[in-house]
Amino acid sequence: MRAGYMFLRLYAESQKTTDLDKAIMVYETGVRIMPDGHECQADAHAKLGEALLHRIEYSGDMVDITKAISALNQAVHLTPDGHADKPGCLNNLGNLFAHRFECFGDLVDIDKAISAHNQAVHLTPDGCAHKPGRLSNLGNSFSCRFELSGDLVDIDMAISAHNQAVHLTPDGHADKPGFLNNLGTSFLCCFQHSGDLVDIDKAISTLNQAVHLTPDGHADKPGCLSNLGNSFLHCFEHSGDLVDIDKAISALNQAVHLTPDGHTDKPARLNKLGHSFAHRFEQSGDLVDIDKAISAHNQAVHLTPDGHADKSARLNNLGTSFLCRFEHFGDLVDIDKAISAHNQAVHLTPDGHADKPGRLNNLGTSFLRHFQRSGNLVDIDKAISAHNQAVHLTHDGHADKPVYLNNLGSSFLCCFEHSGDLVDIDKAISAHNQAVHLTPDGHAEKPGFLNNLGTSFMLRFECSGDLVDIDKAISAHNQAVHLTPDGCAHKPGFLNNFGNSFAHRFEHSGDLVDIEKAIFAHNQAVHLTPDGHANKPGYLNNLGGSFLCCFEHSRDLVDIDKAISAYNQAVHLTPDGHADKPGFLSNLGSSFLNHFEHSGDLVDIDKAISAHNQAAVHLTPDGHASKPTYLKNLGNSFWSRFEHSGDLADGSAAISHFHCAAICSTGSPTIQFYAALKWSRSAVTICHSSALQGYTVVFELLPQVAWMGQTILARHNELTSMGNIASEAAAAAISAGQYDTALEWLEQGRSVVWNQLLQLRTPVDVLHEEQPTLANDLLRVSAALEHASSRGAHIQDRSTQSNQQISMEEEAQHHRRLAEQWQELVAKIRDIPGFNDFLQPKRLAQLCRAADAGPVIVVNVHKSRCDALVLMAGLDDVMHIPLSGFSYENAKTLHQALNQLLQAAQVRARDTRLELKRVRVKTTTDVGFPSILSNLWSSVVEPVLNGLAITASFTEDLPHIWWCATGPLAFLPIHAAGIYNNGVARYDISDYVVSSYTPTLNALINAGKYHGTRQTFQGLLAVSQPNTPGYSELPNTTEEVVQIQKQSHDFTVHELEGPAASIDSVIKGMNTHSWVHLACHAVQDPINPTKSALCLYDGHLELSTIITKSFPHADFAFLSACQTATGDEKLSEEAVHLAAGLMLAGYSGVIATMWSIMDKDAPVIADHVYSELFSGTEPNSTKAALALHRAVKVLRRQVGDSAFLSWVPFIHVGV
Repeated sequence: MRAGYMFLRLYAESQKTTDLDKAIMVYETGVRIMPDGHECQADAHAKLGEALLHRIEYSGDMVDITKAISALNQAVHLTPDGHADKPGCLNNLGNLFAHRFECFGDLVDIDKAISAHNQAVHLTPDGCAHKPGRLSNLGNSFSCRFELSGDLVDIDMAISAHNQAVHLTPDGHADKPGFLNNLGTSFLCCFQHSGDLVDIDKAISTLNQAVHLTPDGHADKPGCLSNLGNSFLHCFEHSGDLVDIDKAISALNQAVHLTPDGHTDKPARLNKLGHSFAHRFEQSGDLVDIDKAISAHNQAVHLTPDGHADKSARLNNLGTSFLCRFEHFGDLVDIDKAISAHNQAVHLTPDGHADKPGRLNNLGTSFLRHFQRSGNLVDIDKAISAHNQAVHLTHDGHADKPVYLNNLGSSFLCCFEHSGDLVDIDKAISAHNQAVHLTPDGHAEKPGFLNNLGTSFMLRFECSGDLVDIDKAISAHNQAVHLTPDGCAHKPGFLNNFGNSFAHRFEHSGDLVDIEKAIFAHNQAVHLTPDGHANKPGYLNNLGGSFLCCFEHSRDLVDIDKAISAYNQAVHLTPDGHADKPGFLSNLGSSFLNHFEHSGDLVDIDKAISAHNQAAVHLTPDGHASKPTYLKNLGNSFWSRFEHSGDLADGSAAISHFHCAAICSTGSPTIQFYAALKWSRSAVTICHSSALQGYTVVFELLPQVAWMGQTILARHNELTSMGNIASEAAAAAISAGQYDTALEWLEQGRSVVWNQLLQLRTPVDVLHEEQPTLANDLLRVSAALEHASSRGAHIQDRSTQSNQQISMEEEAQHHRRLAEQWQELVAKIRDIPGFNDFLQPKRLAQLCRAADAGPVIVVNVHKSRCDALVLMAGLDDVMHIPLSGFSYENAKTLHQALNQLLQAAQVRARDTRLELKRVRVKTTTDVGFPSILSNLWSSVVEPVLNGLAITASFTEDLPHIWWCATGPLAFLPIHAAGIYNNGVARYDISDYVVSSYTPTLNALINAGKYHGTRQTFQGLLAVSQPNTPGYSELPNTTEEVVQIQKQSHDFTVHELEGPAASIDSVIKGMNTHSWVHLACHAVQDPINPTKSALCLYDGHLELSTIITKSFPHADFAFLSACQTATGDEKLSEEAVHLAAGLMLAGYSGVIATMWSIMDKDAPVIADHVYSELFSGTEPNSTKAALALHRAVKVLRRQVGDSAFLSWVPFIHVGV
């Protein structure tokens, strides 16, 4: 046995493996021949284990590990408690278990290592020279287990043990550098989990000491350098400071060069060096760095034996390097190698391993990049799956959680670009938002996360058109660019996306500042990107897009030439088969189309058609979200050539492509809607037979564009941008003799938002009898969806902090999911026998019910023609009355003249001034009230009355008719039409009929239903505001209520005056009363019409609030206030005014005003109206139109027929 000891001493001095082999041979022989119970048996086993441990450190031979563990286990077992050698044996046994764990990753081994090291430390007395070493080994074991488990208790125990080891070791001791090295690596492990900069600073400081205290030539020097380099690498990943990565590479390079070939640590050090080169490449873009990274990672993988616990980590890093090089060059060989390496890494990593999420994340990113190149849907599904797993396996608070969320968001973003499904883009934004929110300021990854968040908002803006999204996109991209240092490889990409956001906002705003910023950012992105870079074509494409946008505004040929040049380069630099090629071709085609429209050169339009044809037909598969866009662009090119050549073949080809774009199974509903509109309009132009079919598709798509998943304000914005589609389509149908279709389309395309809200309030009694669960689900979702629709209607003081922004984003996404759920429920209901028409647009047979109480005249005003479509009780067909003497321009002129009259008269609020100040008003066109009203009489009313065979009657029993006007006519007083000469009415509509209005036929049908289901009169709520804070006094509002009380007899009238008339008290009163009379100021908001309001004592009762209500007893409302039926000129087809809002809230009939009324006139009207309504045994609101008709006659006798500003504004809406 002494010979073994001598050989072991010789090895310690010479480091010759032959001496170590001889020592092991002697000890193995001794153990084998020594009899059980021999006093040296325990020592022999211990010495054999120690010798094998030395050889393992050099060779890594797995057989030696097994032998050594067996020997040391025997030694521990044979050594009695209290023996001085017992702690040493336990320490070495722990080292062997830890080593085997590092090779195989078996948790049982690291648990045994910790147990053995713990016993060794506790059995070693304080002051013993071996105590620090055994504490250090215990710390190493805890660190190893932490790397697998991620349990913070383990890393805290590791740091504690290493700290004790360092403090117990005097300066100058040979082991001090090693203990410092181990303490530094523990701090590094802690930082990797926590992201706390204090930890990484401690790691670097401690490891620096270890390196400086270790003499050159010492066997531990490479290890200390490697750990120091690794710490600088992690510091760089957080800070992005190039000084850190340069220090990392310097230290790791030295470590690799000082490590002899064949050394077990050589692969690990090569792996870290490769990782550092890859990181510097990401910052600098220097190709030498990425080639060195791949070379180092390749060596590391090949030097690591199969089955080694680190094999998966080294494969993972090799895959990441290939991925980086692919992102620069776009060579498919690199991305295939990346996927292969990452796949192997994931499969070799056991479930529960702390590194599993990171490897799944990298595999997902490789699949994502492959999808972006190939467009293969299998790739994006695999990417989302891998990224999802990575996120779910990573607990909150982990430093890598934001990275995995960011990449998951990027996968959903790419999926959205292919599918066009809003669910995907919402998930992308949610993930990106969380990534940004979880990343501290100053972190190197923050700019990238902000960039991706901005891109997600930008793409959702393309789909939704919501300006909030594009503003958020610009803000996020702006931060990303400003946080990224010059020279960083990511800077061009961030600049490119920043430019894209400005270009998108310019397309909506037309603000030249936006497009100038877009061009500047795109130019920088192109110039900072080296030739041959995989992203160069994309940046050129976007630069071309900015120049094209600029040309469409400036018409400067220099801009379109630059656009064509940039697009051409993008196309030529993009390899065939690349997923972006069709988009680049389509954009090139659009630029040639724009050039043609300016130059008229047929060569340009032929090039446009060729490029669009390749993009839309040959390169884009069916089902791709961009297919409708490309087909629409191809149709635009054919139509442009038709307009130039007159060749019907081109016109027919354009219609065919518009048709295909409109009926695609996927894609943006907005793109498809406008494609259908182009189809319809083109077909009308060349008298193509498919025109009405096209308009049918337009109305099918309309609810998807003005979608329930948007706020009411967003839907109104969409409808504003569309124009009067309903009138246009109806005019086409009327020209074709399809009067019933025209009427149905007018109903579908007008008051769209009101009808959607009514759908959410549809009774489901019959459905409940058949399918109670489905009915209850629909009621629940409908109520939630109606509530969600009104979000954003009130300006609130919201924090700009990121968690508040996330909350708002989640609220918006919840709204969209509700809309999707509602659509799914309605689709299920329509599958039930007998419910196939559930919530479908009403057909003529159903619409005819609107005329049960009297004729309804729908007047369609369009630039191509004007017509009246009449419904009458007992008549199954629509009566058509052409209005050949009227035109859209005529209506527009009359509307402008009326506006000038009202503005000059300052008719903006209920007023106490004498009407004499107003009657002499003239317009700039010299068109006064008599001219407006006579024009309406001769061009609209008289032809309709003649068509209905209604003649003047001076009896009390006049026919009651309803007017439903479109376009500018909706703002004109049809009910006051007549010929007034010298202040006397010669022809007066009020001598022929009693006039009411209705926003739509459906509104009238519902009003009749509401009235029919109401119980007996539940009292009248009378609200008066003689002194509203901030407004002029209205003393006669009190007089109005006095007149109502006089006429009410014994019927209940509940008064709220002045301070008592608060918003809450009025709403409560409306909930309990059948009728409401509101005598107060009112305002019409021209910017956001749903903020139009009744002015109560403590604030505004806004339209946005009224439409959320459904008053249970509501029957009749009298709005004795100004502008309560004015509406919004931009939304002429939407009836966005207080009177319509009250009908939506359940009131069957409303008396309202078209403009401001005189304070002294209101009591006169109120007195005579309520005299009529309270005249029977039971108050009867169906007499309201007649009562108002008679009351206005009384007022006219008092003020004179020529006092138009006084008596004309009063109107009746509903039944």
